[in-house]
Amino acid sequence: RHVDARASNINRATMIPAETAWTTIAHFIALCIATSAFFAALGINVYVVVALTDLQNDFMNPHDAARRINRLIWFEILAHCVGTGAMALSGSFLLAIVNVPLIVWHVKGWQEKHLFMDVTEIFNAADGEKKRRTMKTAFIGSVTLVSSYKVIRAAVMTLLTAAGREAAAKILREASHSPMYHMF
Repeated sequence: RHVDARASNINRATMIPAETAWTTIAHFIALCIATSAFFAALGINVYVVVALTDLQNDFMNPHDAARRINRLIWFEILAHCVGTGAMALSGSFLLAIVNVPLIVWHVKGWQEKHLFMDVTEIFNAADGEKKRRTMKTAFIGSVTLVSSYKVIRAAVMTLLTAAGREAAAKILREASHSPMYHMF
């Protein structure tokens, strides 16, 4: 490859340090992971509310409802913990701290064995559980909305700055010269 010395000097003067570019990318990836995890937790909660509504309207039997709900409990907790951890890693400490009480509530529910739905008590507990899940859905929905805003803001602010455009151009240039790019 032939590299023009003048262009090389100009690029070096305007490019941002590699540490800053990778820090920005890591921040953006952490925000994307957090938002995806919160969307997963939100989807699980909506599914549980719908399953409880179907149970109350006799569209589903108690065994199926309890099995379907209990199967998703650990995934919901894992998604919420991953989202909270990724928010903390991205530097959004306030949003991570706001999510800690729900994690503590999950741990307390697990210790007291109130986390899973009992097949014999599901009809009696369905109304209260539906109210709790609706509140949880509203909370996780608002957290998901804020984290989605943070992802969009990070993407826009990164690409709007000169340093961000240079970092994106550098990464795209490196990606276009990689062997993986030419495989497809």
